[in-house]
Amino acid sequence: MEEKIDVIIVTDPGVDDAITLMYAIFCEKFNIKLLAIAGGNGPISNATNNALFLMELFKQNIPVTVGPDHPLKRPPVYATKAQGKGGLGGITVNPKKLKTKPLDIPACDAMYNTLKKGGKKITVVAIGPMTPLAEMLEKYSDSKKYIKQIIFMGGTKEKILGKPYREFNISFDPESVEIAIKSKISLVMVPMELGHFAYLDKNDIKRFKKTNKIGKLYAKMFKKYKDFHVGHLGAAVHDVCTMYYLTNPQNIKTEDTYIEMKNYKDDTAEFGYIDTSYTKKPNAKVCVDMNISDFKYDLFQALENTKKIL
Repeated sequence: MEEKIDVIIVTDPGVDDAITLMYAIFCEKFNIKLLAIAGGNGPISNATNNALFLMELFKQNIPVTVGPDHPLKRPPVYATKAQGKGGLGGITVNPKKLKTKPLDIPACDAMYNTLKKGGKKITVVAIGPMTPLAEMLEKYSDSKKYIKQIIFMGGTKEKILGKPYREFNISFDPESVEIAIKSKISLVMVPMELGHFAYLDKNDIKRFKKTNKIGKLYAKMFKKYKDFHVGHLGAAVHDVCTMYYLTNPQNIKTEDTYIEMKNYKDDTAEFGYIDTSYTKKPNAKVCVDMNISDFKYDLFQALENTKKIL
């Protein structure tokens, strides 16, 4: 039997996080040790409730731990315009109906404890802002030796009229990203555009709706999920690409690249972004292309596997 991959997932459950968690659980290739919640797609309270809701929906007992309610050094600017008021598009979670609660210790401590007790190095997958991860790296200097690699969804090589693009996960808390990059832990960057290649078109969403009750729930989420790049074409699922890299690396093309945090400022905006260079010594792998048909096949297979809980 194939050995499962041990992971800690840093997430701010919005719609694409929700579909990522479904894939991560029902592709049946991961041992998910912990969900560390960050603010981002919504306030930390909403993100936490969404995570608990999804774990109850999927009948999982994966521990959920809560990170800080704000970025390390900046005021929070949430992505509710894209993700919907509650973070899950057309689904609203009633916290009073939740039966479970998060761990009663901060995410940085829970992450460290999980890593230290893991018995072997664990991969950290960040599909939201890296705030809790950065807090842990700063608080526990030895935590690096327990991390196999950090795979994160964020950043972009795209530019608009020669200017850097403000990708959400990175710009929400750029200081936390800089800590992760400078940690010298092995890094894999899954940029924004990979999710734009791997979007679910209208026929895919119809297929979701027809597959089973879980698929129908996701179709409802998608109704109010507004990825402004894909627009009316469908629903981008950026975050799933991080987990797919771990399960099917042969289907994703990467380039060895040097990445670093920079700050952009003009008369209208100021934000942090990841700059890439091919002239400096690489410090990360950057995903640049993927096999979309195989990706969708595996995603729908995970959706089919949810029948085990229905």
